[in-house]
Amino acid sequence: MKKILLPLLISCLLGCSKNLDRKPDSALIVPTSAQDLENLLDNTDNVMNLTPALAQLSADEYFIVDLASWQSLINVVPRATYIWDKEIFPGQTQVNDWKLPYQAIFYCNSVLDVLAKQKIDNNPVLKNIKGWALFTRAYMFYTLASIYAKAYNPATANMDLGIPLKLNSAITEIVQRSSVEETYQQIIKDVTEAKDLLNQDITPDKKNRPSKVAAYALLARVYLSMRMYELAESNADQSLALYSQLTDFNTLTVSTRSSFTINAQETIYFTQQLGEYQTTIYSNNTVYGVDSTLIKLYDPNDLRPSVYFRINAIGNYIASKGINNDRGNPFTGLATDELYLIKAECLARRQQKDEALSFLNKLLKTRMKTGKFVAITATDAGDTLEKILTERRKALVWRSVRWTDLKRFNLEGHNIKLTRNLSGQVYTLDPNSPRYVLPIPDDEIALSGLQQNVR
Repeated sequence: MKKILLPLLISCLLGCSKNLDRKPDSALIVPTSAQDLENLLDNTDNVMNLTPALAQLSADEYFIVDLASWQSLINVVPRATYIWDKEIFPGQTQVNDWKLPYQAIFYCNSVLDVLAKQKIDNNPVLKNIKGWALFTRAYMFYTLASIYAKAYNPATANMDLGIPLKLNSAITEIVQRSSVEETYQQIIKDVTEAKDLLNQDITPDKKNRPSKVAAYALLARVYLSMRMYELAESNADQSLALYSQLTDFNTLTVSTRSSFTINAQETIYFTQQLGEYQTTIYSNNTVYGVDSTLIKLYDPNDLRPSVYFRINAIGNYIASKGINNDRGNPFTGLATDELYLIKAECLARRQQKDEALSFLNKLLKTRMKTGKFVAITATDAGDTLEKILTERRKALVWRSVRWTDLKRFNLEGHNIKLTRNLSGQVYTLDPNSPRYVLPIPDDEIALSGLQQNVR
């Protein structure tokens, strides 16, 4: 595999990259067999199944203790991201939160280009590999759009800047930014095609690989972020019809490290955050804490705080344990608890109060101490929706979902204002601020002529 991967690693970035002039050695082996292609897509630890950390670092799920702790952070990027600075990559080159998703996209395009030259209609293995590549490309496009583009707004999506959509492995082609509308339509197109190619069942010990279940789950997440709730609900239904298992947290062993593995029961598709920036903060347990307002939302009989967090030497909850993950970095993949919450939210939005509460309570019962569960009730659909969104925040903590939620909530008029307090110096992020869209690294702008986000 080293011989196969080397030419890809030489040229692995998107066409809008400073590696454009570096051609692969034509004498090296090009992947052609099904096993070669699977090995490329299985490169989980170095390229695939890794997502940016910037959404997590930007959101309101944690705080840095004080100014001195913030100043102690060696890397400037998490410092600047924490206060929503206009410039977050000063002097930085080869920014992994931009580069690595496009590297994964390059791998996917390389696989798709090989398969385009083969007849795969009667070959279920190759059909699944094509679906895998399309799914992963869409997953990375969506992750990038969630950070570097505005939230989907049908009134402005054709004018708002999306991301470069690289759809082939030609390294000499420079691709400019598409619109948000084009970006999301490409994501949906890729996943829709993938779901008809992928194997239906999840592979229990290889959850880094997508399935038809995962394709429906990704479509549910994407449509929810677009505020297309009917389509989000429909895809959540189809995913849950194939796989709906929930874990009773009473059966988990509370550990100082993690109560899960990367193949946790509820996991549909495994991805984790890149470790480059968040470890700058999280590796020092006294620098930060989980947002105290968030911690107070958990019921005393809720098992999630003890499973998800631990308390550090100065009394703050910290996210040093893995959620659906035993590798240390936050889980950002797809899981059944998210689908239950999507289903419940969409039901509430169409005034189906009792059914919405039924889905919510089915999930929450698995999170409470045995014999302590009390079903949530609500006065009307509006009250139901509010309670579901609160539970969504608690359930999907530390998964990079909150940033996208804040963007869509504020488009709907929730007017959520974020604040950071560093020893009396207060920083704010207003609802619908242009700083909800993070800047593209300057070296990419210089080399590729991409239009920068205005913050």
